[in-house]
Amino acid sequence: MSQLSRSSRVSAPCPMAARMRGIALRVTACLALCCGLAALPVPTQPRAASTRPVQSALAFLPGEARAEMAVGQTIYVPVYSSVVYGNRGRTLNITTMLSVRNTDQRVPITLMEVRYVDEHGQTVRSYLDGPRQLPPLGSAQFVVEESDTLGGAGPAFIVVWRAAAQVSQPLAQGVMIGTVSSQGISFITEGRVIGGVK
Repeated sequence: MSQLSRSSRVSAPCPMAARMRGIALRVTACLALCCGLAALPVPTQPRAASTRPVQSALAFLPGEARAEMAVGQTIYVPVYSSVVYGNRGRTLNITTMLSVRNTDQRVPITLMEVRYVDEHGQTVRSYLDGPRQLPPLGSAQFVVEESDTLGGAGPAFIVVWRAAAQVSQPLAQGVMIGTVSSQGISFITEGRVIGGVK
């Protein structure tokens, strides 16, 4: 009887050991939970709503991509009939060409006036006998021969155009080309709007 009592006392669970195991399990679970939360991404603070007004998508396009619209203009195009080269100040006569391009894809424009003026602002010649229409994306060229020196050192073209509706502004350029010995020279100038049309 005493042996049975002794064996039952040995096999009975110890309350302190069970309590320690419970504490250990809870600590392990807590550590696992903390480690899991640490691995999660930390939420960032939401940004405050912007109070700036929404801009048009065109505001982010390059300047060249925003078409300037007009129904008519007077354009001044500086050109050169000669250039000075070398150390001795020699002069080279060059061919001058005015190029006018309708950049609108839908509406034609009408050239009302194309004048070649000299360095004093006096008209040397007019290139139009009457209005000339340029179709959408069409172009026209006007040439001053290399031997023509009537414009002097600083001639220019005056271009007057108009359209029946708002169109993309045309492109007016001066194109200069010449050769000396075996060397060639070429450059362009851009027109500048100096007024509207009557």
